[in-house]
Amino acid sequence: MRMNRQRIEQKRFLINLIRSYFADQGFFELETPLLVPSPGMEVHLHGFKTGYQNRHGVVKDFYLPTSPEFALKKALGAGFEKIFEIARVFRNHGEIGLQHQPEFNMLEWYRAGDYRDIMNDVTNLLSFLGSKFGVSESADFSWDSGVKHTSIRQCFDQYADLNLKKGLCDLAYWRKSARQVLNETIPADETFDDVFFRVWMKLIEPNLGKNQPEIVFDYPASMAALAKIKPTELDWAERFELYIKGVEIGNAFSELIDSEEQARRFKLANRERESLGYPPHPVDQDLIDSVGKMRSTGGIAIGLERLAMVL
Repeated sequence: MRMNRQRIEQKRFLINLIRSYFADQGFFELETPLLVPSPGMEVHLHGFKTGYQNRHGVVKDFYLPTSPEFALKKALGAGFEKIFEIARVFRNHGEIGLQHQPEFNMLEWYRAGDYRDIMNDVTNLLSFLGSKFGVSESADFSWDSGVKHTSIRQCFDQYADLNLKKGLCDLAYWRKSARQVLNETIPADETFDDVFFRVWMKLIEPNLGKNQPEIVFDYPASMAALAKIKPTELDWAERFELYIKGVEIGNAFSELIDSEEQARRFKLANRERESLGYPPHPVDQDLIDSVGKMRSTGGIAIGLERLAMVL
């Protein structure tokens, strides 16, 4: 890989700014392991696997982390309340394109509260960075206008003229309507999620965060592997994503704090992985136990290189 001194210096400056921001906000910085028992349980994430041979010649499987999330949640279960990490993470096959790399830096933070508290953190962090980093200004984008909030249902209505709520319970409507707006064939075996992402990638995502940073919130419950379900609207999860200039920058949740439910979701995720021909990932029982010890918590993961790029 060719070195670019200016980019390296910019990224280091950004990392130093982020560290100073979170220190001033009373967050504790953690450094979590790079050899972990499970790389993550999302269906379409793939980890790098390795093995450690002990002095008795016994080999134990380890993975490089796809995120520091599991380790950070163990810290939350042990009593920490405001924590962050800038971690090196690793992703194997399955993610393609110029915005995906096999290794990159991820900023994650967690605090007592829920995803609304993380929304406030995002707004404050971007305002701080915008004032310090020397952000790129343009005629059609403003860093000074705050962060726009849009529900995911509004996104589908505005950019695709689709009723997302109806699509959740009527797959025939969902496929037929998506076929019409996309003007392309939808295979008969595609799931709700498959069709969702077809529409999302082509018609919706490029429009998000075009004029100012934008938070898209309340995703379908089927896309909430580690998030709490909204107590008054069980079809939706307390999850949001941050978009800037059409680029997804961060993914956030009100974190699930029910160990039994977490174990059930991991079992379903592995079942789906196997149905797609992917090997199941080991379940980290220490994580499941820690989830049950966490207080109500919000958390977010932000790709640092992507953040530097849009800044």
